[in-house]
Amino acid sequence: MWNLLEYQQEIKKIIYELFFFKNPSKGVAIKWGIPPEMLSRFKKSFVSQVYQQNKNIIEHRSKPLARGVMLADETFMGVRGNSNAEVMVINLDYEVLSTNPVKKKALKKSIEEAFYKIPLETRKKLKCLITDGEPSYESIPKLFGGGIIHLVQFHAHNKRGEIIVNSFKKLGPHFLHYKILTHWKAFNRDKHELKFKWEIKLIRGRVQAKRGRPRGRISSQRKPPKWRQKLKEFNSPTFQKGGTAKIYINFKTNKLSMRAGSKKWMIRMLTPFFKIFKGKCVTTNLMESKNAQVKGNGAQRKQQDSVYGHQLFALHSFIVDNGYIPFTNVAGRPLYNYLMKEQKKREIGYQFPEGKQHYFQTVLSSFI
Repeated sequence: MWNLLEYQQEIKKIIYELFFFKNPSKGVAIKWGIPPEMLSRFKKSFVSQVYQQNKNIIEHRSKPLARGVMLADETFMGVRGNSNAEVMVINLDYEVLSTNPVKKKALKKSIEEAFYKIPLETRKKLKCLITDGEPSYESIPKLFGGGIIHLVQFHAHNKRGEIIVNSFKKLGPHFLHYKILTHWKAFNRDKHELKFKWEIKLIRGRVQAKRGRPRGRISSQRKPPKWRQKLKEFNSPTFQKGGTAKIYINFKTNKLSMRAGSKKWMIRMLTPFFKIFKGKCVTTNLMESKNAQVKGNGAQRKQQDSVYGHQLFALHSFIVDNGYIPFTNVAGRPLYNYLMKEQKKREIGYQFPEGKQHYFQTVLSSFI
């Protein structure tokens, strides 16, 4: 029983070094006298057991959504372009809401799966989404309602410093795409007037066509759908589809006012981000720093097994947010032979000389 309690303490120390301190596995193996391949096998088995026994806690996290804002990004687990990737979604409180592995040639589907992992009551509160320039994120505002505003910060060299604020409005099977093009220092300085470009584009969807000739009674009673009337207005030459506009920014009252060329939908789209980034640059640095915090100092190197890689990434993100590992029943006694090596029992006694010889008298407790 004493050996078992001592073994439990030793195995906990190894787990803390691997998952909390994120020490390299090779250094931990040398320190504890364990073969590196055995320690790697134990780590993989432990991560699999934790994930299987606590999947609902690790994957489906119900957390508050401050201001209805989510930040999303995909990150590589090793060298860029030569590793598995993960999609991660966080809130403004620096907490992980969801993680999902990126499937090959299916980034859009992987992003949607990551958002569907978020509980429904949290998804309903989504108002603003902040991402990088990956086009696949545009499917989220379309799927979860037209009231979501999507902010994109470009990282490409030729577009560095540019941001786009998007909003999608359902128009039957089509979408109206509202875009505001500005720069990442729009709300950084105490500048009262902001000038920007804007566009309205039509994203056409599939129109279901009915076969056969309609009967006279049905055709006489049928009224044209409202979306067709709005589409006709959009296609008319009098409808303005782009231009420049100005808005007045009041840094004291945190209010935006219309100026030349501006409209109400522009104020509605820019106001939430002004409250978030007032006096700051509009960046995704919060998301980038969260990726670095989860991956640590090399503990999340490239994994050949994509399933194990996702389980390891999800477990690390859970530990970072909560500070503990969920309760897990570990099968067997892994690494027991290396941690609890059998030692010859030392006899307790005393020596006494008798002539030229020395004798050793064993006490009774050595035999108990």
